[in-house]
Amino acid sequence: PSPDPPSIMGNSPTKLSQRLERAEKTGVLALRDCGLEKVPDRVVSVAGLRVLDMSHNKLTSLPSSLSRLEGLKDLSLDANKLASLPAQICMLPRLETLSAPSNDLTSLPGAIGSLVKLRKLVLTGNRLTALPDSLCACSSLQLLDASRNRLAALPEALGQLGSLVELTLAENCLSAVPASTGSLRRLKDLDLRGNPLEGLPAGLLTDTPLQHLQLDERLLAKDGSLREDVEGRE
Repeated sequence: PSPDPPSIMGNSPTKLSQRLERAEKTGVLALRDCGLEKVPDRVVSVAGLRVLDMSHNKLTSLPSSLSRLEGLKDLSLDANKLASLPAQICMLPRLETLSAPSNDLTSLPGAIGSLVKLRKLVLTGNRLTALPDSLCACSSLQLLDASRNRLAALPEALGQLGSLVELTLAENCLSAVPASTGSLRRLKDLDLRGNPLEGLPAGLLTDTPLQHLQLDERLLAKDGSLREDVEGRE
């Protein structure tokens, strides 16, 4: 295999080797803030890797070989320059946490619904205009943060996310929320601030265990309650 680029780990391939050797024993590989412009080839060869943190680098793409990390549970890609995620990321059967805020993502892989063990998905501060319908098949998803994107609509079947507890959609372009959200039987926290909302489905307010609902002041009455003309509009 070709040697790792000399820029890695502050011009010290030795440091990378040391971390890879440690990861073989611990199952945890931390490559935060290492100036990485590409994923080192040897990363996908670490047997038993459970946690991979490549946040705060300069990555513009991920290799399809990432799918070889079949035991990976936690993947952090915060603050890189990723415009997309490879379809092969959906072939990580044990993935529970996918964190990719502050990138340049314009879309998600269409097969993301294959990640049936995914519990936490953080996509804050990207350029997403839509979420794939298949996301609604992520039956274990408990936290979804897609704030500060360009979402104009949400999947109609969003209510199928039966494990969802926390949903953050602040600072997008949403004018409506799907009626199916009334089926989110575990939803406790919902942030919809900074959207041009025209109303909310009645079921979202009456049929879910919401404890914290954050909305723009224009949707609220003087006493802080939801304006009557807002509830029941989808």
